[in-house]
Order: sequence, then structure tokens, then C-alpha cells
Amino acid sequence: MNAIIVTGGDIDISLLENYIAENKEDIIISVDAAITKLEKINLIPHIMVGDFDTLSDDDRLKKYAELDVEIVKHDPVKDFSDSELAVDRAVKVGIKNIAVFGALGKRFDHAFANILILQKYKKLGVDITIYDKYNKIYVKSNHFILERGKLWGKYISFFSLEEKNFMEKLEGVKYPIENRIIDNIATPSLYISNEIKGDKLKATFSGDLLVVESRD
Repeated sequence: MNAIIVTGGDIDISLLENYIAENKEDIIISVDAAITKLEKINLIPHIMVGDFDTLSDDDRLKKYAELDVEIVKHDPVKDFSDSELAVDRAVKVGIKNIAVFGALGKRFDHAFANILILQKYKKLGVDITIYDKYNKIYVKSNHFILERGKLWGKYISFFSLEEKNFMEKLEGVKYPIENRIIDNIATPSLYISNEIKGDKLKATFSGDLLVVESRD
């Protein structure tokens, strides 16, 4: 079972609509005022999560409750963001793969927290991918293969989530790597904007890496 979480940042509505159409069996979770974006594509979520401080519309919540949407309302004074609470709600019912839309946008504090959430849940065995029009962001552990035809855009970048990672080998790319350290302090931008040149990228490394596939 997979989930799609729609939260309050910037969203390309056509991208969201197409993704939902291609993943019709996924559970859809709306975070706080993101319900207004789902309404633009006439879509009713399965679950609504949040403190609803930016929605402030009891009539709307009542309407969705009458449509058998599960409403999970939290106190505005809390230790977790609405987005993290939505992820937690999905994980508690056994979901292991989550796509998130709207995790990036004007509020960098929220965007950065959402990036950190990826690693937290990766360590719990949950794969979360953040999508927007230009980026696909996720965490990989130890090794992976990526086919060129499945790349989100032209570029792929790597960042350590543990201050330093040892990259044993990165092949099939414009700038191959062998036996190098990915060090966010010494060389924070060294491993950005690589490109797949062969049929596929193959990476072998230690620990967790933040991977960003991007396009202009």
C-alpha cells in the first residue's frame, strides 16, 4: 500500500493530477489547507491531517467528514509539523512508500524540515519521495541503480546526511567517482549537477545519501 501526501507548499497542479491518475490505488492524505488544491482537480482525499490553523473553515471540515473522509485534527501547539504528522499517520497503518507534493515552497524552514523527514523515516524502512515541477528528492542507502530513461531531469546530485559518506563507486555518469569522500563541510557543492551518460547509473556508498534529480 502506498500513499500520496499533499501539503501546503508550491504545487504544479497538472503534475499532481497526472501522478494521482497513474497511481489510483494510493491513499491520498491532505495536509491542512492543501485541501483547496485538491478541490481544483475535484479530488476527495481519504484522510485530512493538520491543526487546520491555515484553513479555519469548520464547514469545510464538516462537509468532508460527511463524505467519510477521516479527519485527524491536532492542537496547533505541538512538537511536529502537519506534514510530519501526515507521514506518521501513513506509517502507522503500514504504508512503506510515500510520495509528497507541496513539501517545497516559500517557507524554507518547512522545506528543510521536510527534507530531514526523509532520512528519519528511511531509517524506519519507509521510502519517501518529494516531487515538484523541477525536482525529485529522496534518500538512498548503500547502493542503487538508476536507469537513464527514468531520471526526473537532466541532472543528479548527492549530499551527505551524515556529514561524510564514503563513495566507493559512481559509474555511468559524466563525472564518475571512485573511493572519494562526500563531505558537506569541506566540499558542499562538489557532487551536484552530475549527468547520466550510459544506460544507467550505478552507485555504491556507505550510509545515507540525499539524492536530488532535477531539471531547469
